[in-house]
Amino acid sequence: MIFPRRRTTNSYLFLIRLALVVAGASLLGHARAENVILYLKSGDKITGFVVSEYTNRLVLSNNWVKDLSVPLKEIEKREITAVPGTNRLAGTNLVAKLKAQAKLTQPPAPKLFKYWKGEAEVGLDVIYNTANQQTYHGRFTLSYERPYASDSKRFFRNTTDFSVEYGKIEQKVNGVRQTVASSDKMGASDKTSFDITRRWYSYNLVGVGDDLIQNIRLRVEEGPGMGYHLLTLTNWVVNLEGGVDYQVQNNTDDTHTRDFFYRIAEDVNWKINPRTTLVEKAEFFPRVDFSEYRLRAELTLSYNLWRYVYVNTTVRDSYDTRPVVGAEPNELEIHSALGVKF
Repeated sequence: MIFPRRRTTNSYLFLIRLALVVAGASLLGHARAENVILYLKSGDKITGFVVSEYTNRLVLSNNWVKDLSVPLKEIEKREITAVPGTNRLAGTNLVAKLKAQAKLTQPPAPKLFKYWKGEAEVGLDVIYNTANQQTYHGRFTLSYERPYASDSKRFFRNTTDFSVEYGKIEQKVNGVRQTVASSDKMGASDKTSFDITRRWYSYNLVGVGDDLIQNIRLRVEEGPGMGYHLLTLTNWVVNLEGGVDYQVQNNTDDTHTRDFFYRIAEDVNWKINPRTTLVEKAEFFPRVDFSEYRLRAELTLSYNLWRYVYVNTTVRDSYDTRPVVGAEPNELEIHSALGVKF
């Protein structure tokens, strides 16, 4: 009587193990049947079949890679497109659950900082030949953008921008090595704007800086104006602005100017693709009596290398019809920099 009972017990265990194997195979087959699209934080998109999922990574298979391991912390969201062999989309409840799981992999932003964005970048331009030249430059930008409680399409914005640049040239003159400054300037600006309607807004711009190579000891400007959101697409934003600007400039030769200027400006922000952005800005300042004018323009091409790290190339040009004695009317700069967003 004992041996038959043992055989019966072993038979039950065998059947249980067989059921577990079949259930595991069924679950694995279901996982492989999930055709998903992964949207990464870097802006990239990956499509494939789920092979397996762990606590910290997801393994996919597609036409290019048999086993592709993707960390969960790099996934912004994911969704199931269709079950292979059918035209049936996955259930909305399952998609919502997957999106919620992806969002849990990153901590929510504190309420105090969710409206803030910043950029910090540094760069070094070098030339080594008969005359060695090094130019060090850095820039820091902090912006605050918050929608109105009454209308989420209208915003209050404030942007603070600070930049510094220093360059030098080393060369031999009559056998003696001499060092001459090629760039020495600093500048800061703060711009505040309020959306009046979804198209029109008002702004106030304040700026201060110096440029010792251009013989400018101190330059201060301040002025209000009106702006118009010409385009507000997801990847293409264009703004037009007009106003007045009071400028004070003290020069190194003890001369100075104080006068009102008109300000006509425009800026364009074009997101070419998830990694590449082109930003263009231009400001035209004719004097109120139109006896002179000043011009500032800037073009920046930025490429995201990895998550919050980017590299960019910037072209800046400024022109003054009445420069300080000993200075050139036009100044053209081309810089490359490595930066981080936060």
